[in-house]
Amino acid sequence: MRKNAILISGLGIVACLLISASVNKSSSGAPPSHTGAPGEMTCGVSGCHDDNGLNNGTATLEIEIGNKETAVSPGKTYPVKIRIKDRKVSRFGFQLVALESESLENCGELQICDSVRTKLVANAYKLQNRKYATYTFNGTDTLKEGMSEWIVNWTAPRDLKESVSFYVAAVSANDDMYDKGDHVYTSKLNLRRKKN
Repeated sequence: MRKNAILISGLGIVACLLISASVNKSSSGAPPSHTGAPGEMTCGVSGCHDDNGLNNGTATLEIEIGNKETAVSPGKTYPVKIRIKDRKVSRFGFQLVALESESLENCGELQICDSVRTKLVANAYKLQNRKYATYTFNGTDTLKEGMSEWIVNWTAPRDLKESVSFYVAAVSANDDMYDKGDHVYTSKLNLRRKKN
C-alpha cells in the first residue's frame, strides 16, 4: 500500500513538471517557421492555438517599418514595429520573418534592440536559411491593456533585388496558461527597393 502511494505521488510530481515545462515552453517564443509565410504554418494550425480560425477574431495586427516607409534602401537599417490590438486582452506573442519577395530566401538581417521582450530563433530542421524574431516570456506582457508592440531592427541587404516581404503571425491569448481559446492573426508587408 505504501509503495503504491509513493508511486502515485511520484507520477503526480512528474506530471506537474511536464505540464509546467510545456507552459513555459509555449510562453517564451513561437517555434521557428510559424509566421504563415510561404512554406510555413502558424500556431493556429500546428496543434497549439488551433481551436479558433486564423484571423477570426477582433484583433488588428500591423507591421510598420521606419517612418511608414514604402521603399527601402540597400544596406540601410530600419526599425520594424509589430503592433497588435485586441480589447481587454493582456497577453500577446508574435513571430516575424523578412523574405525576398520572389525567391522567398531570407532577406537582410534582423537584430534585437530589446532583449527583454524579443529574441532571434532559427529552424534546425527545415527552412534553415530563414531567421526569425519572436517574443520572450517578458515580451508577452502588454504595454497597456489591449495592446502590445515589439521593435526589432532590420538591415536591408546591399544586393537587394526588387522587393522584400515581411510576414508576421501573432497570438492574442486569454492568459489561462493553456493554448486553447486564443486567436492567431497574420499580416504581410511588401516594400520595394528604393530607386537611386
